Amino acid sequence: MSNPVEDLARRIIAAQGPISLAALMRLANTALPDSYYQSQQPFGGDGDFVTAPEISQMFGELLAIAAANHWLKMGGPQPIDVAELGPGRGLLMADALRIWQRAAPDFYEKLSVAMIEASPALAKLQAERLTSHSNRVTWQNDLPDRPAPLFLLANEFFDALPIQQFLRTEDGWCERLINWDEARGFHDALGPVIGAQLDQIGDVWEQSPETLDWAVRIGERLAIHGGMALIIDYASRPGETSLRGIRRHQRAAPLEGLGTTDLSAGVDFAALARAAESVGAKAYGPIGQGAYLLELGIEPRHAQLVAGANPAQKRELDTALHRLTDPADMGESFQVLALTGPDDPPPPGFV
Repeated sequence: MSNPVEDLARRIIAAQGPISLAALMRLANTALPDSYYQSQQPFGGDGDFVTAPEISQMFGELLAIAAANHWLKMGGPQPIDVAELGPGRGLLMADALRIWQRAAPDFYEKLSVAMIEASPALAKLQAERLTSHSNRVTWQNDLPDRPAPLFLLANEFFDALPIQQFLRTEDGWCERLINWDEARGFHDALGPVIGAQLDQIGDVWEQSPETLDWAVRIGERLAIHGGMALIIDYASRPGETSLRGIRRHQRAAPLEGLGTTDLSAGVDFAALARAAESVGAKAYGPIGQGAYLLELGIEPRHAQLVAGANPAQKRELDTALHRLTDPADMGESFQVLALTGPDDPPPPGFV
């Protein structure tokens, strides 16, 4: 069966030679109608992976309370812009809006929500899930631009942005490129030497220009109008490749099945924080997701839910608490970075 994403990648390589890993990731994930996030339903048990909002409502509830508390500490300015990058099936925002409506009505009454989503199919699912809040929610391609504080959520968004990879060879740093031929299919190639820093041979250096661009734009908005951005993702490790493919909840070869496999890479939180701080924002963390959720009060919230649960629901809640917080599960591999305005108080969970 023909694969439109792979066909186009092969034609581009035939016309111009090997391409960057970033260019291949862009084709595979978002650039075409047949790209992964345009054509697949990746989330949940029937998809390819499960995110924290899919695991438990507690995740979105706690982020919502953190945002409302930060707004109160700022003095409760109004109006309020809320944005989510890559909202998936809309579960995180649905949980947040429910909590804001019930527990923080002053915050809820002042907010407008921007869902920043590249996939028409996912935007449709989000709209169906958020029907009861439709008068407050819009879909757009960029950050809202009103003169208002910004409260931004980004859970497993930055890991899907394209990365460049550079490999330290005996001669210096070379960019990892992707080539194709009939015998080997898609395979690695190396670009010209671009430097000869004294790092260990075999080390990998990754960078994501699109991540840094988002960080600068978020940082500029926070520096002017204040607010808080919460960025939750799994982190890259210095010197190691973080590129991975996921299909049906299992690791898959990243260069096979382009457009049908989720391609992602760890986030360089230090670089992201530096980019936001370079334009005037303040950065806190990153800290492990488990430590962050425990600081926000996930254990008492879990106890509240368990008190009204039947045995099956209690088991699900116990499993969710473990998955979200245990260092051997998501508790340490996923990290949380907070960005705020320069004059804002420290964000909840980072004091």
